[in-house]
Amino acid sequence: MQAFDFDNTIYKGESSFDFALYVVRHELKLLKYLPAILKVLFSYKSEHLSADEYANLLNKYIGIFLENKERILELVDGFWATHERKLYLNMLEKIHFNDVIITTAPDFLMKGIKKRLRTANILCTKTDLKKGTLVYLNFHENKVKAFKKKYPKKTIKNFYTDSYNDAPFMDFSKNVYLVSHGDCTKIK
Repeated sequence: MQAFDFDNTIYKGESSFDFALYVVRHELKLLKYLPAILKVLFSYKSEHLSADEYANLLNKYIGIFLENKERILELVDGFWATHERKLYLNMLEKIHFNDVIITTAPDFLMKGIKKRLRTANILCTKTDLKKGTLVYLNFHENKVKAFKKKYPKKTIKNFYTDSYNDAPFMDFSKNVYLVSHGDCTKIK
């Protein structure tokens, strides 16, 4: 079985960040939250937040963004209609039906692109759209926990990621490929 990170591995960029910008452009009342969202993303990418700190901040903004469930789901469809072009085709070709995609991106966002990803096996951050809350943050060591819970007898032959943030999953994988702009370099 192979495993793939999503952001900056299969998708060019950070899908959650791109989606947040997309939502703000279509819901201008949310523009006032943009500086705080940018700060959270920078802290996350530079590893200055623990998983708990990141989860708490995400919970705060998810509640704001998900006030209107139906509108968010409409925006997800519109987002993927314009952002599907950011998928790395060469990385999509590597994915087989039984492989798994493991991402911090939220479930409602991943559901909108699922058919294009060549596998139904997607482990992602879980949200409760009705309550507008984060249920499970699929980040750092939680990716390994989620994988072991869902696939207790499976091992990872090849893992593709863009970031050493995925070190816990790298340790769990036989071969690791670092992906940069769709190009893979074996590092383990």
